[in-house]
Amino acid sequence: DKAFQLLVNYTRYRASHPQLFEGVTLDIIRPILEHKLPFVLRERDSEGRRVLMYQPARIDQSFCTNEESQASFVYVLDALIEDEETQVNGFILVEDYTDMTMAKMLTFDQKMIKQFVDLVQDAFPARFKGFHLVHQPWYFGIAWALAKPFMKEKLKSRIHMHGSDLDSLHRALCKSGLPAEVGGDRPPYDPAELIDFLSKVPVSRPPKPVSSSV
Repeated sequence: DKAFQLLVNYTRYRASHPQLFEGVTLDIIRPILEHKLPFVLRERDSEGRRVLMYQPARIDQSFCTNEESQASFVYVLDALIEDEETQVNGFILVEDYTDMTMAKMLTFDQKMIKQFVDLVQDAFPARFKGFHLVHQPWYFGIAWALAKPFMKEKLKSRIHMHGSDLDSLHRALCKSGLPAEVGGDRPPYDPAELIDFLSKVPVSRPPKPVSSSV
């Protein structure tokens, strides 16, 4: 049974990546969410999938590391998966590389990239049905080269690179449901609604181990 196997995979993923789960609370990730990492769009796509959006250039080491932003992303996923429609229909992820500098791109090492690929490919118990990349710079090829060895052909087939052609993105995802950040008809994304939603949905996280001194 595929659903059961995904749950097994996710249990193993959580055990092997404790830094994404232990001690992570809404209060801890609130500053990350306030910086719009990630977006969760109000409207589903035409096939009932939840649409998330991520702008990695928003990661600022003054308030979070790359790994902390990934922990925030996983926390949001765990809250959204409580919804039965989302369990069935899955997710779409829009990755917007606006303002992404080479220096920031180079902070994503192969270990972190593999950690993300493993999550969305085989571990999380709801399917990611499409990945839409926009405004990726030429040096995005560095991250792509690091990620490809870990991707199965099925995952590769779900990745769509639109570059600066937002019309291409809008043919895949209805413009009326997208925020202004990617040329959509909705206003710029406001994270307040997501934070309010998360305050009402319990997300289970193990406590951070207390280090004992000898």
